[in-house]
Amino acid sequence: MASSLFRKLALIIGVSVSFLAAQAVAEEATVPQNQAAAAEEPAESVEAEDRSPVMSSLSAWMDRPKLFLPDDYPDRTRILRGDVDPYDVFWEVPESWAVRSGMYAEYDTLEAYGRMREAAARDGVHLVILSAFRSFRHQRFIWENKWQDRYERLAGVSPRDIALNIMRYSAMPGTSRHHWGTDLDLNAFNNAYFDTPEGKPVYDWLKAHAGEYGFCEVYSPRASGRQIGYEPERWHWSYIPTASRYLAAYVEAAEAAPHGFAGDEAVPEIDWLSEFVLGIDPECLWDPEQEGKGRALPAPLILSSMDAPADEAVATDRPLLEAGQCIPEGWTHDILLRWKESGYPLTEGEGAAGYLAMLEHCLADPNPDIRDGIAYEGITDILRSDRAEEAELRELKQRLLTRLANTENDPLGFSRPFAALALAEVARTDRIEAWMSQGERRTLLAAGADYTANVRDYRGFIEGEGWRHGVAHGADLLMQLSLNPEIGEGEAFMIAKAVFDAIGSREAPVFVSEEPQRLARPILFLVQRGLLTEEQIAIWMEVLADPAPHESWEEALADGEAKARRENIRAFAAILLETAEGKEEADLDAVVTGAEHLLDRVP
Repeated sequence: MASSLFRKLALIIGVSVSFLAAQAVAEEATVPQNQAAAAEEPAESVEAEDRSPVMSSLSAWMDRPKLFLPDDYPDRTRILRGDVDPYDVFWEVPESWAVRSGMYAEYDTLEAYGRMREAAARDGVHLVILSAFRSFRHQRFIWENKWQDRYERLAGVSPRDIALNIMRYSAMPGTSRHHWGTDLDLNAFNNAYFDTPEGKPVYDWLKAHAGEYGFCEVYSPRASGRQIGYEPERWHWSYIPTASRYLAAYVEAAEAAPHGFAGDEAVPEIDWLSEFVLGIDPECLWDPEQEGKGRALPAPLILSSMDAPADEAVATDRPLLEAGQCIPEGWTHDILLRWKESGYPLTEGEGAAGYLAMLEHCLADPNPDIRDGIAYEGITDILRSDRAEEAELRELKQRLLTRLANTENDPLGFSRPFAALALAEVARTDRIEAWMSQGERRTLLAAGADYTANVRDYRGFIEGEGWRHGVAHGADLLMQLSLNPEIGEGEAFMIAKAVFDAIGSREAPVFVSEEPQRLARPILFLVQRGLLTEEQIAIWMEVLADPAPHESWEEALADGEAKARRENIRAFAAILLETAEGKEEADLDAVVTGAEHLLDRVP
């Protein structure tokens, strides 16, 4: 690609190229099909004086620094808003690649496009650039022409509705991806063109191969999973490794809010960030596993209230009676989803505490997409990727313990079960690398054991509401503790008692959602570690086998509650026996003996 640039430069060294006269970009939906491939946007002469786009010598051009954007630019607000001279920041697009001269793009974008263009040509597909970098002034020129037209035609319509009408196809000045030099419009400003015999091979090739060069169709059809943002633009392709850095920086830059153009009074009434700047195809978000120097999308802010002490923050929580009440100001469900899709990245220099506090706050949300799909999964992701410091883990543990103990503030039955499940992840971090004191560990164990033994909310899974899986979640916490090398015989006794109390509960219905399997795991691990002896197992099994208050199991089977207890006991014993017999080692022999005895005693 570089050699192509230099061949082009060699031909025009010393030649001054004037920018073309400004022309308004025709709105995409109105571009005639027979003119689509030749459509042009206004040149940058609307804002800048004529100057040569080349340096005085080839060697000087070759030595020109290639900026790592937007990080290397000294004024972040200006670079994000496109308020720059492209000659100072970007690289000129070779004239043979575009419909006109005088276009600019970011260096890596241009290099990747050159490789993609050559590959397409080998397959018989001709790509041509219609638009690249577009400055703030240029975007304002486009916007204000449309604003004036609609303002005159749509008398009585509010500024908000006029702005939203324009934003079907045109970005507010300061928010266009074209400001970044990373986005290219290719071949036609008309979606219909890409269904023609001439245009369809172009679009099909781009859909199949553009991703190999880092490009993505950001404003894809609605059916692709994108439900917000601008109307589909099949011509608009973005170089994601660099654009992702801009997008992440834009989310963090509150000062980059759009202003300084006709109609900007509508800005406060429009979700311009969450619905438009972030309103792209989720497939175009940067994935940390991808090649290149991209950046995952950060969450936009952290609640200031997260700085409050953990016990204070949870103790003053009110019941969450409506879905979404936990989402902090400045966030939306959509932003949370994008944060999740990006791998729950943390803002550089912020640490994990605020994010973990926000996620913990959402563990009681009635919406399972928020509670389970974002809050719990987010905590798990941050903890399992080792991104939380010891102090942050300790603060999260305290918040969760407070939530677990709050029996009066869980009217919907989600808060405590998900506190137990999240505490299992906290316990796992201590199992992998010990950071708790023995006192902290015993406090966590006591809380988990008490919760598991005394769960009495058995609602389980309800369509539209999700899981209230208290028994299984408590079992998961006990399992992580049972694997911890710092747990000794005394702690093992507490775990076993909680498990056998849960299985033998006279109030529980028949367990149908793997509760016996998950309760069996801590027992199996403790026996394998030699922390529960055959004699202890036999005693616990004998307690379970007791049909009291009935004289016999035959008499108990006439009682509905006793019948459910029998089913749970037998399921538990069967899981223990099946697992133990499947092991060649003799370290589970105690389980085999006890399980067989229990199955004999409980018909």
